[in-house]
Amino acid sequence: MKPSVIGTVLALPFLWLQPISAQTRGWVPDDCGLKTSHYLVNSAVLYLRTAANTRFNDQRQRMFNDARTALLSALDKRETENPAVWYYLGRYYYETGDLPGLDSAFGHAQRLAPQCQADIQGWRRRAWVPVLNNGVERIKEGDHDAAITLLHQANAIYDGEPPGFYYLAHIYGTKGDHDSAIVYFGRAIQVARDSANRSNEQAQQLLRDAMFNLASTYQMQNKYDSAVVWYVEFRKIEPGDAQAMTRLADALGQAGREPEALAIYDSVLARKDSMAPIDLFHAGVAMFEAKRLAQATEAFEAGLARNPYYRDALFNLANTYLSMANEADSVKGPAVAARKKELGEKMSPVVERLVQVDPLNERARQLRAAAFQLRDIPDSTLAALEFRQTMPFDVTISQFVPAGSGFDVRGLITNRQDSTATTPPIIFEFLNASGEVVQAITVEPKSIPGGELAPLTLAPVGEGIVAWRYRVES
Repeated sequence: MKPSVIGTVLALPFLWLQPISAQTRGWVPDDCGLKTSHYLVNSAVLYLRTAANTRFNDQRQRMFNDARTALLSALDKRETENPAVWYYLGRYYYETGDLPGLDSAFGHAQRLAPQCQADIQGWRRRAWVPVLNNGVERIKEGDHDAAITLLHQANAIYDGEPPGFYYLAHIYGTKGDHDSAIVYFGRAIQVARDSANRSNEQAQQLLRDAMFNLASTYQMQNKYDSAVVWYVEFRKIEPGDAQAMTRLADALGQAGREPEALAIYDSVLARKDSMAPIDLFHAGVAMFEAKRLAQATEAFEAGLARNPYYRDALFNLANTYLSMANEADSVKGPAVAARKKELGEKMSPVVERLVQVDPLNERARQLRAAAFQLRDIPDSTLAALEFRQTMPFDVTISQFVPAGSGFDVRGLITNRQDSTATTPPIIFEFLNASGEVVQAITVEPKSIPGGELAPLTLAPVGEGIVAWRYRVES
């Protein structure tokens, strides 16, 4: 779930531990030896105990009201330094859902009775969980402003675990407020590293994700030395993570530490046979961006050997060959033509598979023409360019990400004609690593005005899906 900031859809761990209510457990006394001998405090405890144990809502509400009256009367009678008054007032606010009151009352109680810290933290956490989960639900619904408000409320009640800070960082990163994202990723890391969270599996997963995303955010801001620091910290926990290795190498190169970057790229490729294809594809992109084109082709080719229909890797490998040919143009000499033809020969089978996977994509068709041109086949180059020019529709898939038990697939269909036209049926096939069809979905004909776009949304479900392709039904 690492890439939350870099333009991808975050798979957040939306489930957190559920609250434990005193009402569902019966009465829970304090466990830190508070004295309740004052008659008003003693009365309030009896009222709260009765409220916790009764099955009748009207009686419960009456007991809560009586407890509040008793505790406020105690404060009026100069019991403001009695920690039991504040503690049980906090318990009353917990039961009635008054979060600011809970925070204030428990704050006074802990100051006056520090031995009650663990007990108070437990009640704060009980109040925190539903507010946190409420904020997460707002994230899922896309209501980021409401989520920010709820998550700040959650963190004010209880700050002993990292998710509230992590989710805030995620939202701020999504909104482009990278300075705030850095602050809250840092806070999530600080809390997750606390000794109390070292055995909490969810907290430790968020620690890893926060480190990776903090590094990525620094890198986006061109703060490469800081990015390097946090990629290194992440790799202390996940030393074999290929995406982190290539991101680290990229940041090192951007920071002017070229020899260190090259050594990491070499180490990634040395492990290519044991790496997952998607990690190799990420590595290839990072190497391409760092202008390590030969290494990028090696990474893409190794990943495609095990996931041969992954469209973006086919597209990126073809573009890498084309970039290498463009580099060859800058070198004078008789070997240039031979080198370009060699690259065209390597590029052609990749492009042919790309066109089979994504036949109505303009850019794929442009790459096909480029491959013919590199091979010096003028007739085929011209035919490919003419086909691209006369394509009635362009299909662009912009998102293919895991979602639940399947994938969320999104894109656009563009009518390239001047007048309204209806698309043919388009049959999408979702494939496993062996190229077998796991599920097929037909996109029914759409009427699209000339020069305009129509959204494309698919939700394939099935075990083992790793790639897609489509064909047009005639």
